Amino acid sequence: MKSIKEKMDKRIGPTAKVVLPIIGAVIVVAGAVAYICMKLADEMRYHEKWKDYDECGWH
Repeated sequence: MKSIKEKMDKRIGPTAKVVLPIIGAVIVVAGAVAYICMKLADEMRYHEKWKDYDECGWH
């Protein structure tokens, strides 16, 4: 009788065990970079909108 580990090794394969965590890490990093870029763009847009009011003291 084969163990569960042996059955999973046969189904998934050794290459997938290396590739899947790498792909997961790349997706997480890409999501973090996208979030940072969106926050920076939002901050720049906000400051661009209100920059004319900096001189008059309203902001």
